[in-house]
Amino acid sequence: MWLSFRYILINFPADLLKWVDLADQEWNLLASNFQVKTAQKQEYILLPGAKGHELYFVCSGLLRFYYITDDGMESNKAFIPENTFAGSLAAYNLDLPILYGVQALEPTMLLAANFSDFVALFEQHPIFDRLGRKLAEWLLIRKELRARSLLQQQATERYLDFVKQYPDLAKRVPQYHIASYLGITEVSLSRLKRTA
Repeated sequence: MWLSFRYILINFPADLLKWVDLADQEWNLLASNFQVKTAQKQEYILLPGAKGHELYFVCSGLLRFYYITDDGMESNKAFIPENTFAGSLAAYNLDLPILYGVQALEPTMLLAANFSDFVALFEQHPIFDRLGRKLAEWLLIRKELRARSLLQQQATERYLDFVKQYPDLAKRVPQYHIASYLGITEVSLSRLKRTA
């Protein structure tokens, strides 16, 4: 497990990897907190209201994070492709149930760690405290940019930004999921794609 986990993180995007330089003992400690999980296409990994708080690292495949309304309508929060971390800092820190669901859009392999086990590492060595802080900053930056997009951009701008930032996802994610992520209908997305 250690070698595969280290290999995955070594191949993680360079801007995130520069956060920490782990020695072998620290790699072992970090890896011991993660379990390998697999999911089939369309399989639900986590349902809204779940109590478990986990940090995910997607090794291969694609996850969809979504909210669901009382009347059963879904809206997509995020798409999490390979080589990406994801998890709910708010739910963990506020001891709330998970407010969103997680579904695999493709066959997916991921590493999952219990948030409390991951956070416990912060007390064991300063390098883990730095890793946790940098991860939190990265997640918050993504969230802030997403909120800005929804509040300040028109649908066309949101779509063009999505295609520019995630060209691969624009091809892998079903159109109705992209429309939901952009906060528009699938019909509106088709219209935008014809004119953009």
